Amino acid sequence: MKISVIIPVRDLGEKIVKCLDSVAAQDFDKNEYEVLISFDSCTDNSEQIVNEWHTAHSDVNMHCYKCGCKCPGGARNVGLDNAVGEYVMFIDGDDWLINTSAMTILYNAVQGHKAVRVTDHEVGGNMVKYSERPTLWLYFFSRELIGDDRFTDMLLCEDYEFVTRITSKSGYDEATVNEPLYFYNYDNERMLERIKTVIAESRKREAEGKSPLYVCDGFIPESAKSKLKRWRS
Repeated sequence: MKISVIIPVRDLGEKIVKCLDSVAAQDFDKNEYEVLISFDSCTDNSEQIVNEWHTAHSDVNMHCYKCGCKCPGGARNVGLDNAVGEYVMFIDGDDWLINTSAMTILYNAVQGHKAVRVTDHEVGGNMVKYSERPTLWLYFFSRELIGDDRFTDMLLCEDYEFVTRITSKSGYDEATVNEPLYFYNYDNERMLERIKTVIAESRKREAEGKSPLYVCDGFIPESAKSKLKRWRS
């Protein structure tokens, strides 16, 4: 198995279909990649939708798991624990691949390297470019490089923390791909609400002597800076 595609799912409903369609449309040999779905504390019909999709796309090698992590990193860890591919690709369930040759491009680029970093992407919402930060879905890692490393239970910027840790390993090297392969379905209001909730919960945890549920990665969209400053104060 060459590639393991890990997709965390939490109450995405029909949004997951476009993501899965974009994976199934890849020109990469379907016998050489697997899709690992982690249903994390879902309360909607996401699981039913995925199962129905898989019934209609039985040629896709898909494995589904249930977990109660309630954090994106924990759900991805379930995928990592079960992955058998030589390389690992992370996709958020409400995003999708915009190039039907994305897997082929990444697999060809990674040969002789331990990772690939994609330097561009497409995005909805207010056109924030996350290619300026260590963003998980812009990386393609060898599973050997990841090794036993796993995501933390943080709720915000957990991908930044993980990518920074993996890319800081001794001997790390990467190839780059300069064409966009991924569409990030950015929802400004949803993100702001998520930030507000996580900061409020982290403030309570810190008062109890516990670690916060996020890290400051130094990359904050302009639309969020003033509100974030107010919530932190």
